[in-house]
Amino acid sequence: MNQIPMQYFNLMEENYSKYGLSVIQLIQIGKFYELWHEPDVPCIQQTYSQAELLTESAPGPLGVTPPIEQVASLLDMRIVSPGKRSLLQMGFPTYSLPTYLGTLLDKGWTIIVIDELVTGKSGPKQRAVSQVYSPSCNLEDCTELSYVISIYFKDDLLGITIFSAMNGHSIMFPVYWEDRDKVARLLISYRIKEVVIWVDSGAGPGILNKIYGLLIGWNLFPLEPNVRIEVMDSPCYLS
Repeated sequence: MNQIPMQYFNLMEENYSKYGLSVIQLIQIGKFYELWHEPDVPCIQQTYSQAELLTESAPGPLGVTPPIEQVASLLDMRIVSPGKRSLLQMGFPTYSLPTYLGTLLDKGWTIIVIDELVTGKSGPKQRAVSQVYSPSCNLEDCTELSYVISIYFKDDLLGITIFSAMNGHSIMFPVYWEDRDKVARLLISYRIKEVVIWVDSGAGPGILNKIYGLLIGWNLFPLEPNVRIEVMDSPCYLS
């Protein structure tokens, strides 16, 4: 693998740990932004049916559709595999990013943009992350005030943080599990666009059922039973 794909996938691994699994990483190659995928690399995601998560029996993971295939379908674009390389690619002109940004964010994706740096020096192009867009943080569109909610699970205690990157407003408070319905009434006043969940490493096997029951009770997750949920292998972080 040459230097550019190596940088791309190293950054992807780093960004998964920072932003969760719903990440699209776009790299500038000349006048285009490209999205890449290695089809033979094991996926760190597990996908569950929401209906299974809300039953008493332990669910089994379903198949995972790679992000590149989800994005290609969403934007009606074609995936190619140049030459004999196994690397899958899709892309669009750099000027088209604003056109697709809203569509991707509305579907819950976090978008990492890697741009070419203007150095004035000859030699290979240098690149670095220039922008990060998420459903709750798109500073180029401030028409509506959006919030992210962070929920920390520790035994029967929940630590809640509600924050908006658009105006810096935040509130933090603890709540006991038995009082969780009070939070649902509070959330009516906030436009929650993103949910981050931290779980104590000693949580039991039923924690996923507990999490999704809570999200549905707070009206933070769709009620459709066929919705699929993607989860990291590590039980400590979920986005």
